[in-house]
Amino acid sequence: MSLSESLPVPRPQHLELFSFTIRKADETDLGLNVSHCEDDKVLCVEGIRADGAVESWNRQCSTGAKPENVEKIVVAGDKIICVNSVVYDPARMLEECKEKQLLRLTIWRGKGPLPEAETLVG
Repeated sequence: MSLSESLPVPRPQHLELFSFTIRKADETDLGLNVSHCEDDKVLCVEGIRADGAVESWNRQCSTGAKPENVEKIVVAGDKIICVNSVVYDPARMLEECKEKQLLRLTIWRGKGPLPEAETLVG
């Protein structure tokens, strides 16, 4: 059982949109199982793999000094809508995740329409 499976993580309900920057260590992958359909503009998080960068992020959020970061734990069902400056393009977002070590991920948990792309990239 991975750490992410053993942590009691309540699914945050009120945080709909958030971003964070994560650095993948050498020879470490992001550690996410994602999916997308042909018509999707997002990457859907299906699961968190052990020993990946996201599992480390989740552990840091759950045990860190900032209690508000617990809302930023990545969980199955989250939607990745932006990676670095790539917005609503799943194939290019996946490529960014594979090629870059420093990643700024924007996660959407909201219901209803997705945020406008212009509001996501600054």
